[in-house]
Amino acid sequence: MRADEKYIIGSLDTGLQMLEIMLDRDSVTVTDLASELGTGRSTAHRVLKTMENRGFVALSSSGRGYVAGPKLVEIGSPRCLDPQSRLRTRPLLNRVLEETGESVHSSLLLGAQLLVVDGRRSVHQVDIGLRVGMVAPAHAMAGGKLLLSMLSDDQVDALFPSDLLRLGPRTLTTRTALLRDLQETRERGYAVAIQESERGINSVAVLLSGTSWRDRMAVAISVPAERGSWEELMNLQERLAVIVSEESGRDT
Repeated sequence: MRADEKYIIGSLDTGLQMLEIMLDRDSVTVTDLASELGTGRSTAHRVLKTMENRGFVALSSSGRGYVAGPKLVEIGSPRCLDPQSRLRTRPLLNRVLEETGESVHSSLLLGAQLLVVDGRRSVHQVDIGLRVGMVAPAHAMAGGKLLLSMLSDDQVDALFPSDLLRLGPRTLTTRTALLRDLQETRERGYAVAIQESERGINSVAVLLSGTSWRDRMAVAISVPAERGSWEELMNLQERLAVIVSEESGRDT
């Protein structure tokens, strides 16, 4: 085997190891990768730049370190899709329904889409129905906006390269509006969607579980607008946050 063939294979191996690391981290630096892989900083930097050109990593908005790029976000299979995840969240969903009487769903991010994993239907005659299995544009959903807010602005830009699809009368249809909303969501710790996914439906979402983009899940309460005023949504958000905190404490 020629020396240059060994070098190419070695670089490929380094790149694959970097991808494995990126699947478990929100961000990494060149120094971190070089240290963990036992390689020089220049080698780590060259491989990172190659993966950046292919869309597998992206320079973070702060300019320090790299984050998962759009291609890696799209192909990375979320850990929380396994059957055990649904079993673990069942008691929480049941409790939310019991204490609020409103429809509640858990969801996860798949690229620019939100997948509804599980849910419970409200006790009211007028409700939104059960949405388990639904896939919808994340920018129009409370759970989607919550999970998008935990990505960097650069990642969001890459996921939404053009104007956004309008689903409801108040859907955010530009990236500028979406990024502004996501910043507000980061600051307050929960997401709100007022007739954004469809007319007459208001929702509020908080983080259910997860520590990285690959295993985070959101939990959202959705109500018809006729009984989902802003004040009521804030009450539901507070109750939801308490339930998630208490149920998470029982799992530890």
